[in-house]
Amino acid sequence: MELTGLNAYMAQVRELVDAKGFSSDEAQIWQMLALIHTEVSEAADAFKKGRSYDEVGTELADAIIRILHLCSALGVDIEALFQAKMAKNWQRPYRYNLVRGG
Repeated sequence: MELTGLNAYMAQVRELVDAKGFSSDEAQIWQMLALIHTEVSEAADAFKKGRSYDEVGTELADAIIRILHLCSALGVDIEALFQAKMAKNWQRPYRYNLVRGG
């Protein structure tokens, strides 16, 4: 079965991290989560400092790569989970989860 969508990207990331010697062991999940946070913080910092949107986007791409690495370590079907979550979100009311009057 050929992988498509997010699962295909997840497989590419897993191939890269394995080839470059990064662990995908369950014991490293805490570290993977921390590194996702770091990449998002770097994107926020780049935006705050007025860097180009491409630079902000590069940090966000790093976050996506780290998320896909974590998903591969967890062994999840990220494409199916993403599609299910999007379907659920489409069923939510306009501007859901905002404070009243927001």
